[in-house]
Amino acid sequence: MTLKQIAAIVLAIAVAAAFLVIAIIRPIMRGVGTEDAENAGHDTEYYQPTQDDGLIDEYEEEYIMTEPLPGWDLSLPSLAQVFEPYFMFGSIYSSSNVMNLPGTQEMFVHQFNAVTAENWHKPYNIAPRGFVRPEASEYDFNHADAIVNWAIENNITLIGHVLVWHSQSPDWLNLSAPGVPLTRAQARNNMEFHIRTMAEHFTAMGTIDAFHSWDVVNEAIASDGGTWDGNASDWHIGDWRTQMREDSPWFMAYANVYDPNAGEHPSDYVYDAFVFARRYFPNSILYYNDYNEEIPAKRNAIAQMVEQLNQRWAHDFENNPDAVPEGEKYTGRKLIEGIGMQSHYHLDQWRTNLNNVRPAIERFVATGAVISITELDITVGFQDHPLAAPLDAASQQRQGEAFARLMSYYMEFAEHIERVSLWGKADHQSWRAWGQPLLFDSNFHAKDAFFAIIGLAHTDSK
Repeated sequence: MTLKQIAAIVLAIAVAAAFLVIAIIRPIMRGVGTEDAENAGHDTEYYQPTQDDGLIDEYEEEYIMTEPLPGWDLSLPSLAQVFEPYFMFGSIYSSSNVMNLPGTQEMFVHQFNAVTAENWHKPYNIAPRGFVRPEASEYDFNHADAIVNWAIENNITLIGHVLVWHSQSPDWLNLSAPGVPLTRAQARNNMEFHIRTMAEHFTAMGTIDAFHSWDVVNEAIASDGGTWDGNASDWHIGDWRTQMREDSPWFMAYANVYDPNAGEHPSDYVYDAFVFARRYFPNSILYYNDYNEEIPAKRNAIAQMVEQLNQRWAHDFENNPDAVPEGEKYTGRKLIEGIGMQSHYHLDQWRTNLNNVRPAIERFVATGAVISITELDITVGFQDHPLAAPLDAASQQRQGEAFARLMSYYMEFAEHIERVSLWGKADHQSWRAWGQPLLFDSNFHAKDAFFAIIGLAHTDSK
């Protein structure tokens, strides 16, 4: 029997065990205690079970079922506590309208210990728009600061997202007019200006070190990774620079007046972004973040990019005070320290081949970078005819099995994974609400997927 066959059997057993725990734990979490049963009526609220670090210890008690009322249930096990032995567990801070809904902030603090601003730290929402570069004083940090302060006040690890991206960024960064890129030198200067302005503001506010990490560059590689010379399983045959998203305004600007004879390439904007981020956010962990990261060609391109840019940094005497000559072993800090796997997966529309996820994690581990699962969600059904909400039992089980499978991979590689973050809280609040992709449904009730991953962690701890 091969190692892959053995791993498949172990995974099947783990997922089956997780769903066995669902059958036991879900009635407990949605029932009322036996000591109150004789007084319980149809309007009985949730029973709050005895918990030990977020896990239920006694499964054998008898419980009377009752349908929970809409609303967050703070008696559920805490994802942050359950997975504390493995990695941080986070979610997004979305609009204030969502976060100020009854019970939402209390639920967040109970369930999660890491927070990413869904939109308010993106360039488009802080820097003025248009084609004219603004003054630093024209930046608007009101919403950005509110999220930073909220994270600090609630002792939640803060994730910065994002500094350099082809989307949701003001035109002046890399364009002089619609469709007209700036020169390489102009775009580079604007990039440094933006990152420096961000850092100087948070330094002045005394909050710069609250950023545990930053997604420095987002989605620089082509959506599907393009082609990869040779067999996709070969990690080294191919060139990541040929896999770039060439319609990115950053790529186009860096392609405008560059000198290939001097070793310049349009992809250099990625390196420059990390150099500036290291200069101005010296205490944050710096991540490259992307989606479809499990596709073999894209996986290979991302990993090779990280390795080659870190190698370049090791010998960059101009920017790296710890640089060493070519041929000497570098023992200093990496430039790209983390790889963010967005993990927007799908069971039906744009169906994801989940068989590719574990090899992707394995390849990223080989780069020496730490890994985070940065934007996890799993859609079910199709966008043009979505499934009824809440999901039926069969669809919930499919989704739960997928979440449990992924979580088993993350737990296997927990030594190399520092965080798992969901891209949303309840299904109807998701950017892909049609696919009901999260752990809580539109009534804020925990779905089978929630109990599946809780059960998996419980099974693993035995």
